[in-house]
Amino acid sequence: MTVSVEVVHAAWGVSRAESVRDALRLQGCTDRVVALTHDLSVGPIDALDPAVRRAWFAANLRSDEEPCVEPADSEAPWVEATAVGVHPVHWVCLSDAAEHACFLEFVFRMAGRPFDVVDATGLDVPGAGRVSPIRSLGQLRPAEIVAAGLAEKRRPYSRAESDAAVAAWTRLRRENAPLRVLRDGRLVSAPLTHFDALLAGQASGEREPLVKLVARVLHPVNAGPEQPGQGCRYELLFARILALGEAGVLEVTGLGPGMRDYEVCGPAARRSARCAN
Repeated sequence: MTVSVEVVHAAWGVSRAESVRDALRLQGCTDRVVALTHDLSVGPIDALDPAVRRAWFAANLRSDEEPCVEPADSEAPWVEATAVGVHPVHWVCLSDAAEHACFLEFVFRMAGRPFDVVDATGLDVPGAGRVSPIRSLGQLRPAEIVAAGLAEKRRPYSRAESDAAVAAWTRLRRENAPLRVLRDGRLVSAPLTHFDALLAGQASGEREPLVKLVARVLHPVNAGPEQPGQGCRYELLFARILALGEAGVLEVTGLGPGMRDYEVCGPAARRSARCAN
């Protein structure tokens, strides 16, 4: 007698999982879709202790809005997606650092058991104003997922691929760096100061709202052709600008708490001010 195994789809983050779910529904598929938690491109990963990660986020990130709160049981989605009695299908775009890190953790937890993958990396999806190829599942609306035939790209993830992914994630967990960024398609460890030089270099010689500097750096990092970091969060850049201000690298004024409540200028402006005096 053939035993039917339930197929469960998974993707990192609520919005991506909802897009996958809606796309599947448009195609008549009613499989469960699970939104996996944790942005593992930032913060400690040697042990996913929620208290340790919350403390790290509080110390090293600065939000401009109410912080997103993970589910009370952030492990529940992972247990659901990797349960022994289901056959998982993981949707991912490996050119997004957070999706890439989530995928490596997923493979690590599967411990060699078989699963399928839908890999959107390098997918060319035409669209007005869209960067092509796409860099994240988050760029795609459900109708675009369907039009691109993404579900048809589902395939078994091989044991050799799984072993390589586990080895890569084991190394990253051992290094336990503050950040993980993409280099030549690989996720690599990076220090907390990784984006500092870019922030200082992009700072204007004239005083401007801090939010403008964040936006100017986010675009080339997340969508630029050179992909200097891929996946950087604005909360990290906000915090690093304030840290560079305290260190005297940038001049930051304002009482906060939001990005629009601060102004920033770069080294050139400070040199001009000293010359004027």
